Amino acid sequence: MKHTITITEETRLGELVTYFPAITARLNELHIDYCCQGDRTLEEAAKEAGLGSDFIAEVQNAYSNYLIKPDNQLPVTELSDKQLIDLILEIHHQPERALWIELDQLVNKILLVHYEHGKELLLKLHHSFSELKMELEEHFAKEEQELFPTMLKSEITEDDKAAIRSLILQLEDEHDGAGKIIKRLMKETDDFTPPEYACPTMKAVYQKLHELADDIFLHIAKENSVLFKRY
Repeated sequence: MKHTITITEETRLGELVTYFPAITARLNELHIDYCCQGDRTLEEAAKEAGLGSDFIAEVQNAYSNYLIKPDNQLPVTELSDKQLIDLILEIHHQPERALWIELDQLVNKILLVHYEHGKELLLKLHHSFSELKMELEEHFAKEEQELFPTMLKSEITEDDKAAIRSLILQLEDEHDGAGKIIKRLMKETDDFTPPEYACPTMKAVYQKLHELADDIFLHIAKENSVLFKRY
């Protein structure tokens, strides 16, 4: 039987997006941080965002509609470590890596093409994206070369467990760092709204940055709120 949750004011954001991943689009729209601040309750997050009890009712109704759909995703809490790690690699690491490789060329291109139009904006955008890319490259390497292989050992020793916990603390700090960079990017781009002078390439950059940011937020939530908590 599929596990579900009862959504109340006390439901934590990390748990909410774990069982109801489709709600992330709405949370992103409202700038509610569910990845780095996934331990907050829905009530706390709503108050901080200036929302009333009608928002919690909105989430409850949306979840009810989600549950009756025949194609809703299996909650990640029901997956084994291997299944969850494989899922993270397939639907987050691979697509995100492809996005930042593509964006690397595009961001540099619009920096040169539109330099005269928006020098200050484009330099900030280039710097923030480059910082995010470097952060993600190093972060993914630690997970793929150290953390995940250790978690997937046939026999995990006490030393392995200690190493996993130590690395998780470091990776959670890096999640916070990536989240801060993304929030900075959102502010610098006016929530990924292209300026009036934007050419098709610049509009594509904004759209792809938005896509990357949304995926990273959900990616972090799955690791912080599910996989990491197992250790």
